[in-house]
Amino acid sequence: MFYLFNLVLFTYSVTKYAWYMDPQHRHTGKFALRAIYLTKAISLALQAIQLRFGIPHKSTLYRQFLTSSISQINFLGFRMYRALPFLYELRCVLDWSCTTTSLTMYDWLKLEDIHASLFLVKCDWHLNRASHKQGEKQTKMTKFCNGICLFFVLLGVIWTPMLMYSSGNPTNIANPIKEASISIDIKTDTGRLRMFETKLCKKISWQDLDSHYDLDPQGYLQGYNDQDIQLICCQPDASTLWLVPPVVLASYLESLRWGMDIIFSWRLTRDRPKGKEFVRYETTVQDEDLPTYWEVMDVLNGTSDSFRIYDVYPRYFRVTGSGDVRFLESSVDLVSGDLVLNHGNPQWWSFHDSNVSFGCADMNGPMAIIVSEETPQGILGETLSKFSIWGLYITFVLAVGRFIRLQCSDLRMRIPYENLPSCDRLLAICEDIYAARAEGELEVEEVLYWTLVKIYRSPHMLLEYTKPD
Repeated sequence: MFYLFNLVLFTYSVTKYAWYMDPQHRHTGKFALRAIYLTKAISLALQAIQLRFGIPHKSTLYRQFLTSSISQINFLGFRMYRALPFLYELRCVLDWSCTTTSLTMYDWLKLEDIHASLFLVKCDWHLNRASHKQGEKQTKMTKFCNGICLFFVLLGVIWTPMLMYSSGNPTNIANPIKEASISIDIKTDTGRLRMFETKLCKKISWQDLDSHYDLDPQGYLQGYNDQDIQLICCQPDASTLWLVPPVVLASYLESLRWGMDIIFSWRLTRDRPKGKEFVRYETTVQDEDLPTYWEVMDVLNGTSDSFRIYDVYPRYFRVTGSGDVRFLESSVDLVSGDLVLNHGNPQWWSFHDSNVSFGCADMNGPMAIIVSEETPQGILGETLSKFSIWGLYITFVLAVGRFIRLQCSDLRMRIPYENLPSCDRLLAICEDIYAARAEGELEVEEVLYWTLVKIYRSPHMLLEYTKPD
């Protein structure tokens, strides 16, 4: 009845999952369903085999199949089992919780650690040291498998993050700018007013530009792929109106006497990375490049039409794969322009680039040349895009390095417990403890355990019990 209920519940859960699946994830969902059904089929097959051959006697339940015999497969399998995070600890804690025993949980863990180390020592002795003659040099195959391969694996761990974040990553695909918008704000102690804003920007691929126009005379873009470069040309006229009540404007003009900042912002949208599709670049114009207080007052009062701002933003910049906006390393060109208030009914602002490129034709508004770096595609790309290269090094490379360092440090402290001529007597005591526990002889179990502890506490006794026959 339990198996029938389990099968019905499993079928209902999987069917509900498939029925409400997002159409965009249908391909991944098919793979997940196949994996779920394959796992369930394997589970049912194993249950059928157990029912056919019956449950083993309780006196043999302490034996692990990986430690039942000495072989290269068992040795490697047991090492992998011990290396998997939390698997060994979960099995030990669950076994102690579900088994009748006189040992505490920490004593149980000590016993399991002793048995595991003795099994590895015995495997190493029979598989490696037994066939080695004293004074015989190590073979080239052994050096290649244990030395050269490990050397290249460590190099791969160190260099893989750099490759994944470099332009040489074979999984990288172009990630162009899809939308762009610009805004210019004026800020004082009393607040911030938006003067100019437009979302009417044309994105032109570098490959589609007329070859007669030399838009990169200084050669800033020579080290970048043409498909990653775009020319952004925006309309000079704002797409929003200048609607400020006269009372608010009069109060704001008084605050201009005590200082002002002009803030220029680019807002860019891309398809990737997920969660960082929207990027923003904001810069504050330096004090020496700002117009004077009287120039701004004249425009806002209506006695003048425009004032000039110098070095507003860089002509060239790049958007990294992780979603940061930075200058091109060799670029020093800064854009200057005129901010014009059109006194119509209603009023609106315009920004005219003082050195607009011919590539934008008759659009003399804000213009920039942007390098949008490629990003990795697929699940791996989406995962890597959530980390910077430093984050990946801290979480992955340093963790692997720490694990390897733990395996290689303080090796001298392991000599009394790993370089044993023979460990058959100690293994026999461990198996006697398991057998006594399985038969319910808990007093014998505890006596044998403390005998084993006494042997490990005494170097002399450990030396006597590990002598070869």
